[in-house]
Amino acid sequence: MVEETTYVVRKNILIGQESYYIALPVVVSGDANATIKAGQPLVGDLEARDTAFTAGTTNAVGANLHDVKLDANGKGNATLVIAGCIDLLKLDSTVATALKTAAIDKIILVKGSAI
Repeated sequence: MVEETTYVVRKNILIGQESYYIALPVVVSGDANATIKAGQPLVGDLEARDTAFTAGTTNAVGANLHDVKLDANGKGNATLVIAGCIDLLKLDSTVATALKTAAIDKIILVKGSAI
């Protein structure tokens, strides 16, 4: 029996492939079967990271690195960018607005290239 696996190319929201960034793995939660988009600001406890992070702009501590499709229980695994340079042209317009509103200290927002 042959098992077939389909891989996808993940959207890269960083300014460049070699871009400086610091990221941590986190658990995210939200509505069942929803997608937390790349660049979405996330709120949670960076020190403990023992509870799920949620999408939000007030007290956001970082940005979601890749799109995350939540399961039927509204849970998923994500990568939280806590410092780095994010390309605004690579973000959905509503996510870009939310990220600007969140004004996360160590995240630099620039218009680079939409590639």
